[in-house]
Formats: sequence, structure tokens, C-alpha cells
Amino acid sequence: MKLSFFETARYQASKPLPTEWPVPSGSYDPEAGARAYRGMIERLELVEALGFDWVSVSEHHYSPRILTPSPIVSAAFLAAHLKKIKIALLGPIIPQSNPVRVAEEIAMLDTMAQGRLIVGLLRGTSNESLTYDLNPLEARERTDEGMELVLKAWTEPQPFGWQGRHYRYRTISIWPRPLQQPYPPTFALGTSRESCDFAARHRLGCGVSYGSFESVGKATRYYRERCAHYGWQPAPEQIIYRANMLLADSDDEAQEALRKLPGQAPFTMRPGVRDAMMTLDSRNIAGEARAPIVSGALPTTFVGSPDTVVEQVRRCRDVVGAGVLDLSLHPPGSSSLDPLMRALELFGKKVLPRIRDI
Repeated sequence: MKLSFFETARYQASKPLPTEWPVPSGSYDPEAGARAYRGMIERLELVEALGFDWVSVSEHHYSPRILTPSPIVSAAFLAAHLKKIKIALLGPIIPQSNPVRVAEEIAMLDTMAQGRLIVGLLRGTSNESLTYDLNPLEARERTDEGMELVLKAWTEPQPFGWQGRHYRYRTISIWPRPLQQPYPPTFALGTSRESCDFAARHRLGCGVSYGSFESVGKATRYYRERCAHYGWQPAPEQIIYRANMLLADSDDEAQEALRKLPGQAPFTMRPGVRDAMMTLDSRNIAGEARAPIVSGALPTTFVGSPDTVVEQVRRCRDVVGAGVLDLSLHPPGSSSLDPLMRALELFGKKVLPRIRDI
């Protein structure tokens, strides 16, 4: 089992923040923001020393909960400070990006980071479409076309044009090309039938997140079925599972912390915006309908003492088939970084060494 730490550049406000998304930018404290990025590097130096294989960053907007609106900029900053650990871009959000620019910047970063880059291409949640005033109903089509374009830009040796439905370019010929050939390990992120089929068809990895073992296991089983249909078999490390983990010295302590977690997301939407997004956010898990994910708290999947969590990881491998766990160890709803640092130390000493061979 490979381990990835999900880094969010946690912002700690000196005073209470508004609780609706989008959070007014006037609430931002530049000094608190600077501290968040300094703390990110200090934390990840520990993560690297503990023996994690990857650190992951993702793309989110208009909220202090995840202070990484540009995962490529985040990854470049990390690559300059961390020497060994691989850096996983799990964004960028493709439908609101320029795919050629994404291909160029990732190729450039892969070269600068000496081949330490992992890439995940993402549709994103419907509220993210509001960031750049895009139609959420077009997100699936824009994602697929954009990912096709990124892959071709990395691999086509001659200049080419692209006249698609959502993207049009007269000439494309990116410089530099990725150091890792034909491109860095790349994943299509999502549990939908469309995402799993895209990953299988293009021989990419599959990334799933924030669901029970059984629910995301439906997606990974479908992904493996589609891989077989296209004539190949993915390795375990081609399946990533991102999840929350609440780790404590004892099961009782972990369960007590779980009971104290808030029952809703840290930042909610105004009712009118939320209802509109929930109507538009039509999704599925391997073809089966799922609830919209624009509101509500994300589940905490791994909960317990080191012994309990090791057994949960074993079950995750059996049910989901994931060879990479991408973990958030920060207790949801906690405004302090102290619980995160304690969980990191405990995980590094009493969990990580025991799950390597799972």
C-alpha cells in the first residue's frame, strides 16, 4: 500500500469567518494566509520524513477551507522545498481550464521536479462552475474533451490543430514535453460510469473519494471491468482512494471525537444557490444514481486506534482494490492544527509501517 497525504494549506483565522460559500474575500487576513503556506512546508517536511510516498494538492475556489486555487502553483512551490516525496496534482479541474495550458505547465513542472509528478484530471463539483461562470450541464463533455486534448498534447510529436465542441486551437505543439514518457502517471478522478470508462479506455488510473468502501468499490469494480473490456488489467497502484481518517490512541477516544464532529460542511451555500446546484449536479456511481455533493459534511471512513485502522485499511484493499490511500488526517471541523500534528505522528509511527505490505 502506498500512502499520500492530502495537503490543504489549512487557513487559521484570527476571528470567526462567514459560513456561506463563497466566503467574502474581505475576510482574508494576509498574515494568516502567509502563515498557512509557511506551515504547509513545515508540515510536509515532517510528512516526507515519516515516509509518505506522495503529497497531494487539489483545486478549490472562494473558500479558506482549502487554500489551493491553483494546484500547479502549489505543486511548484512544494517541488522547490521537498526533495524526495512525489507530488500529486489531484486537480486541476479540467472543464474550467485551458487544456493546452494545463498540458504545458504540467510538462514543465514534471521536468523541474525531475519526474516526481503524479497527475489527476478532474471534473469538479458543480459549485466550482460558478467560479468562472460556466454551465455545469456542460461539465462532463468539457472534461472528456479537455482530457483528450491534454493527452494528445503530451504525446503528439507534430504540430496539430483541434476543432472540438468546447475547445478550438489552430496549432498546438507544446514545449517542453514531460520528463516522464509518454507522460506522468495519470488518473481520471471520479466515481461516475463516464469517468471510469474514460480512464479504462485511455489506460489511465482511477481515483475515487469520500464514500464508503462499498459505494466507491462499485466504481472501482466497474473500472476494472472496463479495463478488461479494453484488453488490459490495472495494477493496484492505479487506483487511488481519498478519504478522511480520524486516528487516536484508543477506539473510545476516536469514537468520542467522531461524535463531536459537525453534521454539515464547514461552508454552506445560500439556499437558492444550493438548491440550484443540487438540481444541476446529476451524478452517478458506476451508473447508479448518487446524492449531489454540493452540500453536507464529507464522511470520515477510517476511525479508531492504530490496530483498528490497520484492519480497516486491510478491508479497504479487499473491497475497493486501492493501492494508494490519499488521506486527510485533519479532524473535520477542527480549527486547530494540533490534532493534525498528533495524528500525523501517530500514523507515521504505528500505522504506516504496518500497512506497507497490504
